[in-house]
Amino acid sequence: MKSKILFGATLAILAAAIVPADAAWKQYFNKDAVFSFNAPEGVKTSKVNYASATAGQRGATVFEVTDDNVVYRVTAVDFSGRGNQEAAIMKEASTKLTAAGKVLSDADARVDSNYGRKMTVELPNNGGRTMSGVFFNKDHLIEMQVTVLPANGDYGSPDLGRFVDSIAFVEARIDPGAIEVKLMK
Repeated sequence: MKSKILFGATLAILAAAIVPADAAWKQYFNKDAVFSFNAPEGVKTSKVNYASATAGQRGATVFEVTDDNVVYRVTAVDFSGRGNQEAAIMKEASTKLTAAGKVLSDADARVDSNYGRKMTVELPNNGGRTMSGVFFNKDHLIEMQVTVLPANGDYGSPDLGRFVDSIAFVEARIDPGAIEVKLMK
């Protein structure tokens, strides 16, 4: 009898420990570039310049949150008028993301009707591990990038794939409670 009570109490404690971590994740979406993604709660938005050898300096918006020494970042780069260079822009972005360290994986990817690339890179000097996804939609390059910093050290965490694989390009996949994030002009 005591073992059943102890077992039940242990399960309750484990369930309580797991639920808050999952509850902290939210879905975010953008109407302009028509994409959505899941990330820990608290995503902040900033405007940056994106340097492209193919198309020059471009305006970009970064959506980012750091949780438990893991950096989750989505960069949406406006390539209006350059849609015919989509393949070159994605190849350039993929090359930039893999040049930072030892490439552990690099593969074609398809999400909804969009083709792209997914990569995992071991950063130099024990700098951590980054998993990335690069896609193009509605004249925008969408870079998903999650970096596990050495302070966290859990390079096998399922949260890397959970983040990168959450990208979607169909409005029907946006949950009713999703949070809208806007591109900065």
